[in-house]
Amino acid sequence: MKILVAEEAGFCFGVKRALKLINEYHRQGKKIQTYGPLIHNVPVLNDLAAKGVGHVSSLAGIARSKTLCISTHGISRDIERRLRRRGVPTLDATCPLVKKSQKIIERLDKAKSRVLIVGDKDHPEIVAARSYAGNVKIINSLAEARALPRSREISVVAQTTLNTEFFKEVIGVLMEKAETLHVFNTICQATRDRQEAVRKLAPSVDAILVVGSRMSSNTKKLFQIAKEKNPNAMQIETCADLREKRTQARLKRFDTIGLSAGASTSPQELDNVKNFLQKL
Repeated sequence: MKILVAEEAGFCFGVKRALKLINEYHRQGKKIQTYGPLIHNVPVLNDLAAKGVGHVSSLAGIARSKTLCISTHGISRDIERRLRRRGVPTLDATCPLVKKSQKIIERLDKAKSRVLIVGDKDHPEIVAARSYAGNVKIINSLAEARALPRSREISVVAQTTLNTEFFKEVIGVLMEKAETLHVFNTICQATRDRQEAVRKLAPSVDAILVVGSRMSSNTKKLFQIAKEKNPNAMQIETCADLREKRTQARLKRFDTIGLSAGASTSPQELDNVKNFLQKL
């Protein structure tokens, strides 16, 4: 069995930065907790929990004795203001590219432009992003784009982990909806690189595995792309998902298997899966 790893896979810059910040605090003996999961990856979160770094889901859960770390996805302006008023010590691990997107939305709102965000309205990144504009609408399908009324002007931004090809399709629809269309391609470069690597690898192997948490938006997009390019695509979180005999029997039928991983998947986890497959 030959194992091929995608040219771009695993931790992105924003995740590496966040983990570096929080691990440095931990090494200094400082007590810390995160507002929401730091990233969307269960093994990494379990590792943080083993170090005593847990997360809270509301202001009521914040411990006064600990520094509060903002997750890579950011927080809404309202939450940020309330934390400041309470004097809660914070460490901002928001991905710089998410911050950039927030600033774009804020600037567009000040310019009185109608803001359209393409992404998952329930994802914490989008929950935070929408707070930076008053006149904002969120869509996540071509049907929703087609249902929009015509407007004189629309400014559109994307969730940083959006499928690039899907965003292009949405833009094609919006070109018929506005006299003036301002497009801000806020999909991060790491997302684009990983998606392009999967598009390149998936058709060239017998099967492809995408390693990453099922709660991870960017991993879901990678799996969708992999499935479009190869019917033998699977998404797994860890090696534990490969321990079933039925799964192993299926994998043994393939001569070549491709591996990709979401931006919140650690290099160690990717290596673990690779080593497991090689032992088959």
